[in-house]
Amino acid sequence: MIFFETEADPTEWFLMPLRWTDLHQSEIDEWSATCAEIMYRRHKKWWRSPNRDALARSFRMLGEAHPHPSIPAHQVFLYGGDPRRVPQPFYALAVQPEGGNREKELRSVVQASEKNPHRPPDVVEFDSDRIGPGLRCLRYFDDEDGLGVSLNYGWWSEERQLYASIRTVTDEVGWLATNLDVFNDFARTIWLNPDPE
Repeated sequence: MIFFETEADPTEWFLMPLRWTDLHQSEIDEWSATCAEIMYRRHKKWWRSPNRDALARSFRMLGEAHPHPSIPAHQVFLYGGDPRRVPQPFYALAVQPEGGNREKELRSVVQASEKNPHRPPDVVEFDSDRIGPGLRCLRYFDDEDGLGVSLNYGWWSEERQLYASIRTVTDEVGWLATNLDVFNDFARTIWLNPDPE
């Protein structure tokens, strides 16, 4: 199994387990409390009304809601850069090639070829020194809640002979645009570990 690793700030980016043991609820509670404490310590100097319980509830809600039934993922990272909002999930997925055209498959991995977009997707080259050639795609779509956007990063790893993908989805289009540089920086820290300890 390929494990997605990052050198991003661990007080800002949290790895969320997708599988729990039979002690499901107590594990989620412990993980949520730990993440909340880390976020509290990071932001307490400027945050006027820190509330560890509210932070823990946000993490617990995410832990209980995943794996997400409609978003495939091998791992999930949570962006906790703003304690006033629920941490934003980023879904990591390794995709096996189907033997077709590499460029077309990579565009499919980043959802650049999805049908019925709200407007044409914004696709740019986004190579990784650690993984290989890649793309970044901003895909705008309409759903029952209105306009949404998915931010997709994808790379072809020649060494591992697979595609690696990082994806997030939100209806807060302006917030995502404001933080795009932060997310680009995070994506550049990703590397693939075939033999995690």
